[in-house]
Amino acid sequence: MDRKEFYQYLIDNFSLSSEAQRLIDNILYYVELQSAPSDEQHQMIGFLLGGIGLSEDEIRKANFK
Repeated sequence: MDRKEFYQYLIDNFSLSSEAQRLIDNILYYVELQSAPSDEQHQMIGFLLGGIGLSEDEIRKANFK
């Protein structure tokens, strides 16, 4: 999933306040700007968004290129 698809997935599948949604969008945008390999992106997402209950399988769905 690209960043926008992954963001929509999070909104659809997690209970997030509007403030949390904006923050997560900014975090995903930051991760995308890093132009890092997928494994590094997954590590960043796991570290920065681990508190919302993402599983490893869900994190691996993200593929920002």
